[in-house]
This record gives sequence, C-alpha cells and structure tokens, in this order.
Amino acid sequence: MTPRPAMFERMGPKFAKAFGNADAVFTVDGVARPAVRVILRVWREIDLAEEQEQAVEGTTHLLAVSASTVPGLASQRDSVAIGGVTYQVINIDDDARAMLRISLAGDI
Repeated sequence: MTPRPAMFERMGPKFAKAFGNADAVFTVDGVARPAVRVILRVWREIDLAEEQEQAVEGTTHLLAVSASTVPGLASQRDSVAIGGVTYQVINIDDDARAMLRISLAGDI
C-alpha cells in the first residue's frame, strides 16, 4: 500500500511538467537517475544582526519534485545536480499527496 492515493500519484509528474522551471538529476544511493522536471524556489531574507546591527542575508533553497519519480530518496545521503552543479539533499518533506519538498545545502 502506498502512502498516497493513486489519484495524487498520477498528478505529480503532470504538476511538475506544467509548473517546473528546472531539470534535475538525482543520485539516489550512489546511482544517478534520468533527469526530471522540478520546481525550484529560492527565498532570500535580510535581517539585522542584533549585536552588530549589520544586515545578514539568508537564502533558502526548496525543490519540489513528483514523489513517484524519485523513490528511495533519503536526506543526508543523496544529492541532486541542477545546471551541472551538485547539491546535498538535507531534508525531505512528503506532502502525502503528489510532491516531495526538498531542502538543499549550498548556494544555487
């Protein structure tokens, strides 16, 4: 039994195809998979450091991918290449419907 209804499993690849803005190659347990369409989001936040009153910028990279295209993906073990640059997968959040939200390490 899968953790998500079959209706949502079929929606994932279609959603990524319609809204995807990047192609990514996942390496799962040391094996590179074929390229898949993903949705890449980058948030930049600027805040003041309290002690020195200097602006500090933080960047968050979030990748959304159809859960059915990367079975077995694991945090802290696997990686993803976007535009020829490889990034470590640091966290995976499964929405239990169609998509995985993946946090990446490094600056894109």
